[in-house]
Amino acid sequence: MALFGKQFFKSSDAQAEDEYRSGVLAVSAKNFQVAYDHFNRAAEGEHGSAYYNLFLLHGGGYLPTFDLDAAADNFYKAAAIGHPKAEQQLYMLEGADRAGFGMDNLAALAAGSVETGFLPPVLMVCACRFVNAVSIKYGATMDVIAYELDAASSSEDGYVQAFIRRTEIAPSFYRGGLNRLVEGSAADQITDGLNEFSLALSRSGMGSKLGKMARCTVVGHMIKKSYLGENAAPLLGVNRFFEV
Repeated sequence: MALFGKQFFKSSDAQAEDEYRSGVLAVSAKNFQVAYDHFNRAAEGEHGSAYYNLFLLHGGGYLPTFDLDAAADNFYKAAAIGHPKAEQQLYMLEGADRAGFGMDNLAALAAGSVETGFLPPVLMVCACRFVNAVSIKYGATMDVIAYELDAASSSEDGYVQAFIRRTEIAPSFYRGGLNRLVEGSAADQITDGLNEFSLALSRSGMGSKLGKMARCTVVGHMIKKSYLGENAAPLLGVNRFFEV
């Protein structure tokens, strides 16, 4: 797969280099868990391209569970060691983490997404961390979660209902969340931004199912970072998310 294959970094550690190459071969065979194991061992030798590919695996939903924090951690490590693609994109993740990325920029990034059967890693890591950070900054987390879950609860898609069940949040928390927002409030603006995010993904040509998964994952990340996530199940990757 082209996304993983271009090697920007070559390690002087022969063992790390061999592990990296084995990881690329595993990705080509779509054995993503095997690839993860090889890249993880290569990363122990501070292999910059291995760090970046771990970011891609964690951030794109290639693994059984989604770990956006692990994705970001590996991205920052890749940038610190001089991986050029990570250095080029670093400003986006740094902006997301300081709540300064902007909903318009998020929608623009979503609009440029390419359909691969998985989710765009840079987009997902920026979306999840930015929406969480800006919601915390303006004290809007609970209202945004309630709005999103209330809206999702009316979905006819079994996989969306399964996502809601995995949050382990009682309906009494989010019932009425759609009508709870004050017009013009931070939560109102954030949810409007998520609507634009979803619309931009649709316009990009991404399928409806993946677009809905992307939004659920953003909300799920917010839940996992809040006190509501104490009992929530792990976020699921593409191959498991659509199980009902």
